[in-house]
Amino acid sequence: MKKETQVTVVGKVFKPNKNKVLALNTCLEEYFRAVKWYLSFNSTSKTFLHKNGYEKAKQLFNLNTALIQTARDKAVEILKSFNEKKKEGKAKSERPKLNRVSIRFDKRCYSFAKTTNVLTPYWLTLSLNRRTRISLPIKFGGRQQKFIEEALKGEWQFCTVEMVKRDGEWYAHFVLKKEVELIDEPETFIGVDLGEWNVAVAVAVSKYNPSKPLKGQFWSGAKIRYVRGKYSHIRRNLQRKKRLDLVKRIGSKEGMIVNQILHTIAKEVVEYAKQFSKPIIIMERLNGIREEMNSSAKLNRRLHAWSFRKLQQYIEYKANLEGIPVVYVNPKNTSKRCHRCGHVARKVEGREFKCLKCGLVYNRDLNSAINIAHALTRGVGWGSCEPPELPHEAFAVKAGGTGEAPSVRAG
Repeated sequence: MKKETQVTVVGKVFKPNKNKVLALNTCLEEYFRAVKWYLSFNSTSKTFLHKNGYEKAKQLFNLNTALIQTARDKAVEILKSFNEKKKEGKAKSERPKLNRVSIRFDKRCYSFAKTTNVLTPYWLTLSLNRRTRISLPIKFGGRQQKFIEEALKGEWQFCTVEMVKRDGEWYAHFVLKKEVELIDEPETFIGVDLGEWNVAVAVAVSKYNPSKPLKGQFWSGAKIRYVRGKYSHIRRNLQRKKRLDLVKRIGSKEGMIVNQILHTIAKEVVEYAKQFSKPIIIMERLNGIREEMNSSAKLNRRLHAWSFRKLQQYIEYKANLEGIPVVYVNPKNTSKRCHRCGHVARKVEGREFKCLKCGLVYNRDLNSAINIAHALTRGVGWGSCEPPELPHEAFAVKAGGTGEAPSVRAG
């Protein structure tokens, strides 16, 4: 089974001269106006926008024609995203408000090459309009450079480049894609539960003994909770002092730190899966999870800031790069169901799951992860008619990572 996978590689524009910065800034202003103009049509049909706006846009905006088309596409994406938020009742206005935008270059209006230049070997050439082309030196970090080198060898296909201006600096976001061969007939199902206390819990269920989970591993959420709490405190102090200019900068720094933690966890989850024979990773569909939260206002603020979906995306693309498929299952009752006997509890409190029917006492996150794995094993006929072995079940699952050891007792 083949699947197309994408990665985004970020490089920094390295010491561009003033004329090139001026040209980029001017292009950004024109592009912003073009996206905003296309949004005024209030249409998500690219055909309609091309028919009714393309010729006029060429007269209005001093942009490469390819940039005019990507501005149209970006406007469609923004409007579709806004309409989704509106359906969910999250929109704060009747029309989308555009505060900033990145410039999207497709293969018609950029080229990228490796040179022998001493400053940096990587150079990006952009066509901004009919008269203006600029070449920019790009610097990459070690991991990012590895992907770029693979792309230059033909292992990845260059797609679009998003030019992003952040804190006065310019960054090039290269989107690369390739087809990967995924495992066709998995032999081990890896259930992954996400949460606040333990940001991730993974457990393996083997095709050859589906009633006995193996080698559970925990990734604590303590570090993310600390970062969120620290920057929340800093933001409150800055807001009291009316330093709103610094609040935005603090939020950006917080996001970068949390993203790095999530990338590390995602990598380790995939490494965990790789130790088993022909693994497949299973996670819950998280649609509507935030709307279902009925906790205290303080807890809800913390949970709404939690990056559930972002971590799933990181796990999925890192897994796909290793040829490991990822699927999503219905989350119904995964946290309330006893993985041993199937009894659904009315309420689960504390860090332990206690089954009133069979007497099992289990770490609640580990129990959820096993149920997530079982949701798919049942679908492929791996379920067993026999109950798990009670005395030995606890020893089949061991805690790992940075989380606390699970509480497991057979009643």
